[in-house]
Amino acid sequence: MYRFWFLLALQFLLLSCRTAVPLREAEPPAKTPLTEGADSMALSPPGLIPLEQFARPRPPAPDERRVEELLASLTLEQKIGQRFIITVRGTRLSRTEATLIGDGLVGGIILNSGNIAGREQVQALTGAIEAAGREGAGGVPFIGIDQEGGRVNRLEIRNITRFPAPFHWRETGDPFFVEAAAYIISREIAALGFNMNFAPVLDLYGRGDDSVIGDRAMGDEPWQVGRLGAYYLRGAGQAGIIPVAKHFPGHGRTTVNSHFRLPVLEVTEDTLLHYDLLPFRIAIEQGAEALMTAHILYPQIDPDYPVTLSARFIRGLLRGRLGYEGVVISDDITMGALRTNFTLTEILRQAIRAGVDLILVQGPADLPGLIAAVLELHERGEISLEEIEEAVRRILRLKLKYGLIS
Repeated sequence: MYRFWFLLALQFLLLSCRTAVPLREAEPPAKTPLTEGADSMALSPPGLIPLEQFARPRPPAPDERRVEELLASLTLEQKIGQRFIITVRGTRLSRTEATLIGDGLVGGIILNSGNIAGREQVQALTGAIEAAGREGAGGVPFIGIDQEGGRVNRLEIRNITRFPAPFHWRETGDPFFVEAAAYIISREIAALGFNMNFAPVLDLYGRGDDSVIGDRAMGDEPWQVGRLGAYYLRGAGQAGIIPVAKHFPGHGRTTVNSHFRLPVLEVTEDTLLHYDLLPFRIAIEQGAEALMTAHILYPQIDPDYPVTLSARFIRGLLRGRLGYEGVVISDDITMGALRTNFTLTEILRQAIRAGVDLILVQGPADLPGLIAAVLELHERGEISLEEIEEAVRRILRLKLKYGLIS
């Protein structure tokens, strides 16, 4: 098994590296676009090979007429349901869960360690999820996992390649190592039935604090992390997996674990654009299709809401200033950073109004209850139909592009 993956990766690298530029030989120019103005988007890392030279280009963008047809075919409850990523309760898909998926009420599923008992079991579980969604109104759900490398690996099963923490990937001095690692990780999880991976981590290494980011980051220098992230996106994309870059706009400065408390950072928007956000800006330029938000409060930018709930960050900075058009996924809304400061109703209302497309809910979730809560917000006039449908369009485009809707 390992010899097979080694030969596959070697062949992939031989195709990729014909015009390779080693990372250490491709430093940013003396006068980067960042020194010329914060709004300049010309951030292509030096030496990045055009995607068109690869043997397996990504699928074309879907026909917008098809997107509108699918959107029109969904009920309001289905549209709302498509905006949630939830977990399943065990190692098998229950009849209730299968019905929710088949009824088009589930946008995505994330599997955690508690859902995983072995290779055959994982394949059976993801196969059941796919089968339940294949004929449903919303198509196959996104089936995702956290398989970053290092200490964040949900697939602790036999015959899975175990990579060191991403922080150590840079020690090779070779961006094609990162691309090959992303390709191997993605091909392995694709073989198990997944279509999405919550990686790469584009946060910067701020300090060796394992409770937050630490060695999950690919470095502490923004340009380097952005360049390695671009190669990661390509490796994952070539393997047919949707990579989710995280955690926008960057957790590297935080020492507070958002699983328990809300991090608060006194940082200006200009500082974010020139430092923490640079890896995400590069990823956006390189065609990132999914980003995950961070639960961090920046009082100098939005004194009221953390990033996941902030229209200033998502609609203003991310979509407006950076021009991002892909899917925005929240980090888990059950984390302490949100649940200890906001009610569930307020979280749902603000996330949708801010521009989050897919709302991640880890742990046991009452999906019908969540859908009913959003429906009530709509009926009270606190969430508009356009705010609901604009996200569903982006979700349907991504599903169509990756063959999750026939």
